[in-house]
Amino acid sequence: MPSLISHAESEPLSRQLTVTTDPTVNVRHVVKGAIKEASHTLTDAYASDAILGWCARGLEHSKHDSFLYNVFKNLINSSSLQSRDFVVQVDGCQGVLVWSNLPQGCSWTRAIGTVKLARLTGWASAVRAFVRFQPTCDKMRRKVMAEYSQEYITIGFLGVLSHQQHKGLGGTLLRHVLEKADASHYPVYVEVNHPDTVKFFEHFGFVIRASAQVSQTPGLSVYFMVRDFVSHIEPKPLRIRPGRRTLTNNNHNNKKEREREY
Repeated sequence: MPSLISHAESEPLSRQLTVTTDPTVNVRHVVKGAIKEASHTLTDAYASDAILGWCARGLEHSKHDSFLYNVFKNLINSSSLQSRDFVVQVDGCQGVLVWSNLPQGCSWTRAIGTVKLARLTGWASAVRAFVRFQPTCDKMRRKVMAEYSQEYITIGFLGVLSHQQHKGLGGTLLRHVLEKADASHYPVYVEVNHPDTVKFFEHFGFVIRASAQVSQTPGLSVYFMVRDFVSHIEPKPLRIRPGRRTLTNNNHNNKKEREREY
C-alpha cells in the first residue's frame, strides 16, 4: 500500500550511514546499517494510513508508531535477505521503496508473523489483519494478475519523509523499478488506498483493475492497479542480486568450506 501522503511530525534521523556528497539523486539499496533509518522513514510516511490504522485500531499514538516501525523493520529485513535490490532508498533514506518479483509479493503480515503482531496490537487486531485484510488482498491479486502468463513485479511500500515530499523523490524511486520492469517486459502490480496515491500511480501509467472494501468503515477501499511494460526492444532477464548475508549464512558457508577441505 504505497503512500506518499503523511501528516505526521517527522523525528530527526541520523544520516551518517547513507548520505552521499553526489549532487544528483542516486537510488541505492538499503544496507544493513540503515535498516532502522529506512524503517523510520516508512513509519513517518504511513503514520496516517487508513488501512494500517484499521489493522491496529485502538492503539495509543506511541504504540501505533511502535507497531508501524516493527512492521517496516521486519519487512525491510526479510526483503533485503531475499535480494539487496528489493529495498532501495534515495538521498539518505529520505525516500524508501520496497518491491519484489516473488509470487507472494510484499506482504507485511507474513513478514511480521501472527504472534509478533498480536504482541504489538492484541489478538483482535492481529486476527483482523490475517483473517480479513490479507486474504482479501491475496484473492484480488490472484484474480487481477491471472491474465498475465509471465512473472510480474509488485510494489509493496513507497514512502517519503513528510518534510521531503513534493521534491520528486518518490518518482525517482518508482522510475528505478519501472525501468527494470520495462527492460524485462514485466507488468507491475500495486495496491493503494488513498485517492491522491491513485493519481500518483496513474501518472506513471498504472490503471485500476479492481477494488475491494476491507471493512464497512468508510475510507477503507483498496485499489488494485497494474502497469503494462513499455518497451520496443527485446526483453532482458531481470537481474536480481542475492540478499545480504547474515551471521547464519556466513557460518553455514564456512562450515561447507571446511567440509570440502577434508
